[in-house]
Amino acid sequence: MSTTLDHGDLGALKGATVNGTVQFRGLQYATLKNRLATPELLTGYDSSPRDATKYGPPPVSPPSAIQNEFGFIQKPLPLPDVPPHSDTEGLNLNITVPVGKSGVVDSNLKLPVYVFIHGGGFAVGSSWYPHYNATPLVNLSVEKGKPIIGVTINYRLGVTGYMTSKELREAGYKANNGFHDQKTALKWIKKFIGGFGGNPEEITVCGESAGGFAVTMFLSSQEPLMKRCLSTGGAVLLFKPIPSVVTESAYESIIQAFGLADKSPEDRIKSILSVPVDDLWQKVPLGVPLLPSVDGDTVPGAATFDIVTSENDHPEFPLPGRKWCSSFMIGESKLDANILAYMGLDAKNPGIASKFIESANKTLSSHPEAAKTLLSSYDITESTNDDEAMLSILRFATEISFYAPALAFAKGWPCTKENKFFLYHFNEGIPWEGRFKGEAGHILDVSFLFQNYNEHMNDAQKAVARAYGEDFIEFVNGNDPWPPVHKGQLGARVYGPSGDGITTKHVASGKPEEVGRNDRVLKLGELAGFDTILEVFQNFMQGR
Repeated sequence: MSTTLDHGDLGALKGATVNGTVQFRGLQYATLKNRLATPELLTGYDSSPRDATKYGPPPVSPPSAIQNEFGFIQKPLPLPDVPPHSDTEGLNLNITVPVGKSGVVDSNLKLPVYVFIHGGGFAVGSSWYPHYNATPLVNLSVEKGKPIIGVTINYRLGVTGYMTSKELREAGYKANNGFHDQKTALKWIKKFIGGFGGNPEEITVCGESAGGFAVTMFLSSQEPLMKRCLSTGGAVLLFKPIPSVVTESAYESIIQAFGLADKSPEDRIKSILSVPVDDLWQKVPLGVPLLPSVDGDTVPGAATFDIVTSENDHPEFPLPGRKWCSSFMIGESKLDANILAYMGLDAKNPGIASKFIESANKTLSSHPEAAKTLLSSYDITESTNDDEAMLSILRFATEISFYAPALAFAKGWPCTKENKFFLYHFNEGIPWEGRFKGEAGHILDVSFLFQNYNEHMNDAQKAVARAYGEDFIEFVNGNDPWPPVHKGQLGARVYGPSGDGITTKHVASGKPEEVGRNDRVLKLGELAGFDTILEVFQNFMQGR
C-alpha cells in the first residue's frame, strides 16, 4: 500500500504504508557532479508525484557487509529489496512518519525528529539496514503519546567518502566527503522536514560507532547542526584522524591498485573518476586506511582526553557545540570492543598475550609501573591462553576506548539547564547463540533501541528494549529521561542485564561498581594519563 503526501516544497510524494507509519524512502538530498565531488543540496524533484516507496541506491561498499553486521549481532533479519549501490546516486535518506488511526500524514503537527547516522568504520553500512528501520520506534512513540519522526541517511564511504591527497585537494576535491554528505543531509532535513509534519527546530542527531564518532565531531562545528545529539558505541576519542603522511600513503596504494602510478596527476584523477564502480571496493587492498583526516573544516584537529575533559575550548580541537547543543547523551556497552576481534585482533593469534605484553611495555616504557598495573589488572601474563587473553584485551579496549571517553565528555560538558548531559551504560548481553553470547557487544544497543529484534527476545529482554526506546523518545521530545549529570557526580542510566533482574535503573553516584563497570582503567588514567593509556591499545591494534 502507499500514501501520497502533497509536500509544499517538494510536490507530491508517494510513500510506503508500513504498520501505522508512512515511509518516504530513497529521497535524494544532494547531487554529485562526479563520485568525488562536493555534495550540492537538492531543492526539488523533476517528477511529481515522486515514487518514494522503495529504498534508493546506497553509496558504494561491499554488498555482503550486512551479513557481517548480522554476524556481530549474532542474529539475522529478513532483507528488503534494495537497488545496487551507486557512486553518484547514493545520497538519499528515508523518513518515517506516524499516521495513527487517521492513516494520513498531517504536515501541520511539527513533531520532533531524530536523524540516525549508521556505523561501519566509514567503510560499510547503509540507511536501509533492517535493524535501523524506524517504524517500531515511531509506533512506540505514538503509543506513549509523544510521537516522533525517524530519519536514516546514506553518506559516502571508503574510497569516495574518505580518500584524500594533496593531488586531489589541489584539483578541488575536498577531504572527508562522507562528513560533507552528512552535513548536507542535515541541511536538507532542516529545510524540508516541516512538510512531513516535523519541527525543523527540534532535531536530534544520533549515531552509533562511526556514526557516533561523526555526531561528536559535529560538536566542533561553529554552525549549530542539531538541537540535541546522542552518541553510542563511539566518539571522537575512539581513534585519531589519520595524518597527511597516512592519507598520501593510502592514495599511493590505491593508484597502484588501479594501475595508475605512471600517469600524470590529471590523468590519474580522470581515471579514478571513471573506473568501474565495483573496482572502488574490490581492487582496493585490505587495510588501506580510508578514515577521517584533519582538514581544518569538518575535522579541525585531533581530540584528546585533556581537551575533552576541559571546559575551556582548545585551539587544536574547539568544541563550540558544548554551547549550542542543548542536550548531549552518550552511552557505551560493557563489551563494545568485541567488534575489534573481527577487525584485526583475531589475526594476532596465536600468542596474542605475549604480543600485547611486548607492545604495552614498549608504549609504557617511561611508565613501567603503569605497564605492570595494566597487565595485572587485566590478568594478562605470558602463560594466559589465547581465548582468555583475547577477552581481557577486549575488556581493556572497551574501557579505554568507549567507557573512559564517555566519562571524559561528561566531565567537560557545561552541565547546565541550557546544556544538559545524559550518560548511560548498556549491560544487556547478546541473547542469541554465537561467540559473544551473554556479552553486551557492539551494535547490540541499536538493535534494542530501534525495537526491530523484539520478536526474537524473551519478555525480560523486550522490557529492556522498551525502556531504552521510551527513554530515547523522551529525549527526542526535549524531556529529561532521567536526571542529567551534575558536576562532580556522573549519575547514569543503566540498562540490564535482565538475567540479573535489572531492566533499567538510575545510579545517582555513577560509581563504576554500581553501573556494572570496573575502575581499573580510571586508575590507570590517573597513573599515566588517559591519552597515554589509550595509545597502548591503539599501538597494539596497529602492530606497534
